[in-house]
Amino acid sequence: MAAGHRIKNNLSVSSGGKVFAPNIQSDKSSGPLNISMGNKTIVNHYGGAYEKKLSGTDLKKLKVIHKKKSEEAVEYLIETEKKGKKRVLLRERFINVRITEGDSSENAKEKSEERVIEYRDIFSPVSGQSREPLTVVTKGLAGIGKSVLVQKLIYDWATGAALSEYDFIFSFPFRELSLLSTVKQEISLPDLVKQYYPYIEKCASLLANESIRMLFIFDGLSDGDLEVDFNKHIVYRDVTGAIALGALLVNLIKKELIPTASIWITTRPGTKNSIPAHNISRVTEITGFRDQEKEDYFRRRCEDQALTQRMLQVMKKQRNLFFMCTVPAFCSILFSVLETVLDAQDEIPQTLTEVYSHFLVHLILFQEEKLEVVNKDTQVRSLKSKHDSILALGKLSFEKSNIKGCDTVLFSEEELKQNNIELSLVCGGLCKEIADGSKSNYSFVHLAVQEYFAALYVFLAFYNQKKNVLGKSFKLFEKQSYSQICKEACASAIKDGKGRQEFFLRFLCGLGTAKSQQFLEGLLASDGKNKERDDSKKIAKFLKKTLQANIPPEQTIDILHCLNELNDTSALEEIKAAFKSGNFSSGSLSPAQCSALAFVLQMSEESYQELDLSMYKLPSIGIRRLLLTANYFTGIKLSGANIRDCGVKILTDVMRSQDCKLQNVKLDGNNLTHKSCEHLATALADNHKIILLDLSDNNIQDKGFILLCKALEAQKCSLQMLSVGGNKLTSACCKDLAKMLGVNNTLVELDLSHNRIGENGLQELSEALKNESCKLQKLGLNSIFAFEFGIMGTYEDASGAGIICDILKSKNCTLQSLGLAKNSFTENGCAELIKSLKGNQILTELDLGSNNVQNEGMAALCDILTEKGCKIQSLKVANAKLTSDCCARLASVFNTNQTLTELDVSMNELGNDGVTMLLSSLKDSRCKLQKLGLSKTNLTDAWSIDLKATFATLQELVELDLSHNKFTDKSVQRFSEFILHCVKIKTVRLEKNRFSAKEYKTLEDLKKIQD
Repeated sequence: MAAGHRIKNNLSVSSGGKVFAPNIQSDKSSGPLNISMGNKTIVNHYGGAYEKKLSGTDLKKLKVIHKKKSEEAVEYLIETEKKGKKRVLLRERFINVRITEGDSSENAKEKSEERVIEYRDIFSPVSGQSREPLTVVTKGLAGIGKSVLVQKLIYDWATGAALSEYDFIFSFPFRELSLLSTVKQEISLPDLVKQYYPYIEKCASLLANESIRMLFIFDGLSDGDLEVDFNKHIVYRDVTGAIALGALLVNLIKKELIPTASIWITTRPGTKNSIPAHNISRVTEITGFRDQEKEDYFRRRCEDQALTQRMLQVMKKQRNLFFMCTVPAFCSILFSVLETVLDAQDEIPQTLTEVYSHFLVHLILFQEEKLEVVNKDTQVRSLKSKHDSILALGKLSFEKSNIKGCDTVLFSEEELKQNNIELSLVCGGLCKEIADGSKSNYSFVHLAVQEYFAALYVFLAFYNQKKNVLGKSFKLFEKQSYSQICKEACASAIKDGKGRQEFFLRFLCGLGTAKSQQFLEGLLASDGKNKERDDSKKIAKFLKKTLQANIPPEQTIDILHCLNELNDTSALEEIKAAFKSGNFSSGSLSPAQCSALAFVLQMSEESYQELDLSMYKLPSIGIRRLLLTANYFTGIKLSGANIRDCGVKILTDVMRSQDCKLQNVKLDGNNLTHKSCEHLATALADNHKIILLDLSDNNIQDKGFILLCKALEAQKCSLQMLSVGGNKLTSACCKDLAKMLGVNNTLVELDLSHNRIGENGLQELSEALKNESCKLQKLGLNSIFAFEFGIMGTYEDASGAGIICDILKSKNCTLQSLGLAKNSFTENGCAELIKSLKGNQILTELDLGSNNVQNEGMAALCDILTEKGCKIQSLKVANAKLTSDCCARLASVFNTNQTLTELDVSMNELGNDGVTMLLSSLKDSRCKLQKLGLSKTNLTDAWSIDLKATFATLQELVELDLSHNKFTDKSVQRFSEFILHCVKIKTVRLEKNRFSAKEYKTLEDLKKIQD
């Protein structure tokens, strides 16, 4: 189109017709081009006053200036200490927080798997994808470190340490945008950028340049009351046109404006859901400080290392405080409190409410410069002098947050004057100033401080004025009670169910204790009417009753936090006792019970060795919650808990944590696949603490086991014991196994039982076992079914015995324990195996059960046992086709052998005579036998006649298995006397005999008395 030509206004075209779009070539156009299609209006980006493009040189200079200005803007943090506020370098004070990817919230429509990521990788492509995410939402509790993380990432970008793919980063705090929206009804994107970055010239041209990579950061979606509505908005594509600020942000997020720009939004949980899921590329969550980072924070804040150590001792002793230090903002508050309390040798605060009450008094005393002369009278006078301002500030906080529903309270200097609030109180560390041109606005330094003041106002209104400001007035002649107010607030929170005001209810309950009230004495009316102010018992009573109701898991945690504020641990102790005894709902835990149990385990000061969840049926939400507590334990047992692959993913995230104390992980019987091994392999390769992993009776197959073998080749891996029995392994995985054994220096125990590796797999394994670099000491090769399959579960002939013999004869063999049960070794194969043991002075445990040993083989074994230098301590020959004829030779062994401590000859036809002959030599003082297995050996009542006399002289025996025999009620009296008089024998197994139910109970009762 020629210059100067005009497009007719309101040009229209009917359905099916055509219109040729003009090609606008001049530098300016007189206005935006609006296109209406049905009920949607699109404002095209061709409109507006366009600037000429920035030259390459100007653009390069602008990048340098912008990075320099950005670095200067975020270089420092502000900290409050005893001498006032001070600036500290961000790079020296910043401590990393734990960030996970994936939405695990209760109201997430689809639970996504979590993985821990570094903060610099928030915009890195997801594994397996080439494109980086364009819109990232990072959620986290108030004070968890979202804003500081934004500050650090900008700093790293400006200094060239991160996000180098972006040319420009623009950051906008939502609470400031909220104020801006009240001043400017409409604003263009260039004007918004220039509002914060006035030095940027030709801003519209910069923003319209699609070759420039930009990142827009909107920090704190939950702060302020700016309306961001995705359901009611105009599609707007004009970079330079003015529009309502909320609509402008919506169009940026929906990629209508600058489609190539990346967006990063931080928010508290809950508010995130106002953004449609299809507009979000990645959801991340800041979960706060891990244990090590908590310590690091205090060490960096305090120059006096002796004082730091005292602070850390207090925190670790008060598990409640240490747990809350997951939130960095609470660390800051606690540091200020402990710095004052420890210096003055005052009583240490125990609860969140006590900490924040200390913090309030500390700030007031600091403002009045009375920290050096603190006593009870000084504290009371100082609080009295600030009473009106504190009450008014609390009222302002309460009315805006609880009544008007503002997540973050903002108030102007005019509002402070109108409410007679001293500016010195606000600016003395409680609030931070938000400059808005010539005006000043304020917000609390942390949401918890805001909610503490709101709760304090409700508390003071009741005790000083007998008012219930929550809305429900007291009835005539009704006994006024603070517990009623707390009850009303609790009911309202449960009904609301949105998780807003995370701390308000905790503070409200905590202020009901006498201890909190004593500390705030200067704020309470002293008219003699409130002698009994402590309502903590009444409050605790209805809170515990609320726990019994069917409430969501998150609210279960809130109620437990409230009980903690009341120093009431009875509910926690009940949950702990139920967990220890296994009495939780007949083995099935609800999500709420899982939440409660997770809370108890985290808060407990007890040192638990093993978290045993194998006796419970866990819901998916419960698995997630409980597994996240695993880092508090040295062991976790999840046998048959059905955690599946997704549960292993959560567990491995815990295993990779710096705080993780886990050493033993038992995951047998969970139907896990190779996918679990992908996660486990990554964790094992990086973790130097895990020493035991039990994956038996799962379905990992060769693919999964090969992944584990590769992980065990890593230098950092310290695994010592691995069990993969019953996982459908074949010979295909044995080459990788052999390679791993050749380079691994830590694995000493390996159980491959109940798989089908066959003779070929065994041959691969033998080469590794004969290598001097192999450190394996214990090997389980027990097979699946006795006398039905060949070596290691295949249909081959049992020629594998020769391979085992070669291993045992090798001078490099380090095996001390060998399990070969149920391998269908023939009589000749067994003889060959036993012969290979001649001269072996390393083997201490041997299991040949369910093989064709027979009496001749047993005689050969006895020869080995009587050899000088034989080290065998445990011998199992159950179901080995033995008869009473072998017992005389076996009995003679105990006349000379002083190493054998365990013998299992169960499931053999020894009979009364054979067992009597065997036991005759046990009376020898040289006999060291401690465990004896005689299960299913065809014993009858006749054998039990001399029971007491037989075992009376045994010095070492502690375990005796007589189960699955033919004893009847006639033997009960003999066994009773035996159990009562043979005090050294700790365990006697008698199940599956022919006793009546009554006599079984008699024997069980006797065993309980013995215990």
